[in-house]
Parts: sequence; C-alpha cells; structure tokens
Amino acid sequence: MRAGIPLTNECRGNARCSTCRVLVVNGLEFCSPRNEKELALAAQLHFGERVRLACQTTIVGNVTLRRLILDAKDAGLTDQRKATTTHGSVGEERQIAILFVDVRNSTRFADSVPPFDVIHVLRRFYHHMDKAVMNNGGHVACYTGDGLMALFGVEPSKSAPLQAVLAGLDMLRSVKQDVQPYVKRLFQRPFRIGVGAHFGEVVVGMVGGGLQERVTALGDAVNIASRIERANKQARTEFLVSEALLREVKGQVRVGKSLNVKLPGKTGKHALYEVVGIRTARGKQRAGAGPPA
Repeated sequence: MRAGIPLTNECRGNARCSTCRVLVVNGLEFCSPRNEKELALAAQLHFGERVRLACQTTIVGNVTLRRLILDAKDAGLTDQRKATTTHGSVGEERQIAILFVDVRNSTRFADSVPPFDVIHVLRRFYHHMDKAVMNNGGHVACYTGDGLMALFGVEPSKSAPLQAVLAGLDMLRSVKQDVQPYVKRLFQRPFRIGVGAHFGEVVVGMVGGGLQERVTALGDAVNIASRIERANKQARTEFLVSEALLREVKGQVRVGKSLNVKLPGKTGKHALYEVVGIRTARGKQRAGAGPPA
C-alpha cells in the first residue's frame, strides 16, 4: 500500500481474513516463504501456491501480481472466513478430468412427451447421473437441461481420470438397466445418452452464493470435453475419451473404436477412443457400456 497499490484489508493486515489476497502472475521466486499465519490460512482456504496474502508477503525482486479483491462489495461476496469453502473459491489452476453427459435427441423426445412427464423422466435420469458422479469421487459442476458437467480431481487425486471413466460407465449402465426400459414401457420411445471425458488443465473455483454455491471449472479443456461428448453422434458411439485421458488410464480400460476427428472450433484432428469397459486387477474384463444398441 505504501507503493501506491490499494488493497482491501478487512482485518488490518493481521492474517485473520483473505481480503488482501493477490495472485502472483510472475516473480513467485522473489516472494518470501509463507509464514506461520499465512500457512494456516492458506491450508484452511485451499490456496494454490500463487495465491498469497499481501499483508504477510515481502518481496526481494520484481513481481507482477493481480488483485483478487478490488472493493468492499468484492470483499463481501468472497469472504473466505466462512467454513463452507472447500474447493478454492479464489480459483486455482489444476489438472482434472472433465466429463460431459447428454441425452440424445432430447428435443424430439420433449416434443413427443407431455412436459410433466419429461420433467419426471429427467428427475429419474439425474438421480442416476448424480449417484454415478458422487460414488466415484466427482462433483457435479452444472446441469445443462438435458445433461451435466462433472469434475474429477477437484480434491487432488492421482486416480481422477479413472474415476471419470468409472462414472461414465456407471451412467451408461444405469440408463440401460433403469431409464431406458422405463421410458420404453411408458412412452414407447428410445432413451440414449452420450458421454465424453478429457483430462487437462483448468481453473477450478466456486461460483454462486449461499446454498447455490458450486464448484466449477473454466478453460479450454472444458470446451474440448464438451466437444468430445458431441462427437459420439458422428462416431455412433456412447463413450469417447481424449488421448490425454486414455494415457492416464492405459491398461485399466477396454477400448473399442479409435478415431481421428475434427472438433468444432479446434484446429487439426483429435484422437478419440471409445471406452467399453474396465479391466480388473486380475486381468479379467469387467463389462461396461458395450456396443451401441
């Protein structure tokens, strides 16, 4: 502040709040190590290494930083002294697995079935999707009307890519065993889904407020995961993953088709792989999605 950089400091520089936090863009090596006070708050609020408390950090060289709290309104919206923050609402770069699932031909289905029945079917569908995500250590980031985005590795985990694969296979299994027969029996309509997953670097943080606060991810990896899910239509598959994700689970999954496709908005072709099941520890194969109906 003496250097003319205004910083919000609700606790007057005593490391009892996080309102003076900054993101160190360049020059982290010129910042002093975290002292005891900053270490305690950083652990409580899940700060990445580049998020520092300005009131506790001294510098010995050129540092480029970005203020994360700009005014009193910001401070109120992002007060991290609350105990509800668990996923780094500041925003943190992380390698995670991103999974998208979407109902095939949902518009046609909605046009042919009464709206109340559509809602009922979607509630049943989301019940199974949520369960598949949570049972495999993931977080539902958002719902898209007829699908959802789930994140694996929000809490650091070396098995995040495999968790995403297991969740995707559980989703397909639940739809085939429960939702598909249910819809066919009541409405004489097919009900299919597509699943796509990718492993890459994103910024993870919390959005929303109060009871609506939810973990989400932003970055190019999210866009790629979404486009991979859509590629199922053209490939006539149900579950596709990127080469980056497959590399992390090599030898643990059963692979069907492999294809090179152009993803909308991306240059060049991308290698995608169809996941059809999981290999067990003894080398036996556990049934998964199977070929498309």
